[in-house]
Amino acid sequence: MAKAPVKITMDQVAEVAGVSKATVSRVLGGSSLIGDTVLQHVEQVARDLGYVRRNQKRHARRSILTIKIILPAATNSTAQLFYSLTDLVVGLREGLQPSPANIIVETNLRDYKPFRHKKGGEVDAFVFAFHRPSSEMLSEIEEKGIACLVLNRITRGVRQVVSDHRHALGLIAQHLADRDVTGNCCFVGYQGIDDVLRARLQGFEQGCQKYAIRFESDLDVWVAESPQSITQSEVENLLSDGVTTFVGVNDVVGAILIQHIKGLGLRIPEDVRVTGCDLGPVHGITFPKLTTVDLSMLDLAKQAGRSLQASIVHRSEEKRTLLIKGKLIKGETT
Repeated sequence: MAKAPVKITMDQVAEVAGVSKATVSRVLGGSSLIGDTVLQHVEQVARDLGYVRRNQKRHARRSILTIKIILPAATNSTAQLFYSLTDLVVGLREGLQPSPANIIVETNLRDYKPFRHKKGGEVDAFVFAFHRPSSEMLSEIEEKGIACLVLNRITRGVRQVVSDHRHALGLIAQHLADRDVTGNCCFVGYQGIDDVLRARLQGFEQGCQKYAIRFESDLDVWVAESPQSITQSEVENLLSDGVTTFVGVNDVVGAILIQHIKGLGLRIPEDVRVTGCDLGPVHGITFPKLTTVDLSMLDLAKQAGRSLQASIVHRSEEKRTLLIKGKLIKGETT
């Protein structure tokens, strides 16, 4: 009867390589703390001895995870109006439980490098929030065997947790139909959020078809250059053309529309209806209170944490898209 193959241990690799077991563990675990010469030497010894690494699960409560949240470079002063960084960090930390976590926040500037130097510390996962990493960056992270997740942007070949934008605007269409809206709607968005704009517009268009609201995407859509370029004069022109309901792509747009409509001396919702979407930080200061959809950043981040927990601690290799549905928040603007 053939003998079972001899299992090579880390201790044996360490002895032959002339290094400590801890060094071997770091090398085989993809640590960025080991210099290239030692790394290549230990890896070669492990191969020569026939060492086979066992894919062991980590102990959740004993594993302190280091997570880097990478935010997009802020291109304007309104970025803080779209999401709460506190909710992002708190939600991620809660989702990673029972593992304690060190959360590091960085910005993806033009020269950003995920691994700046050898002594930069261990990283268990990268979370790219509200933007996509470059393919080169993803390849570099994957080569080191480190988990990666993209938050609220569809990206192929990587874990992602995304708000269900189509469903959200379908809820808005259903709500407007319940308010006896049958047409005269204008969907208002702006450039630079192409994926979100496209998905939310498609969701509203499909909702209008389902609930018998007259809406033509080639006629009833206004895409401004930026939120700041949504002017009162253009709002007045649209009202003159017969628009009685404005559907903002998000709460920032909804809040701007409210101010312009009030500035024209019109009543909300008696004369004009307005909706937003996302329940972002700006929602708390809208008056009257904006009708919107709660796409909770806290829930989104919790789901991201749970997905990373599965990847890092339980060694789940599945890479999939998690779509998180929102809920309608009926305000005073409809």
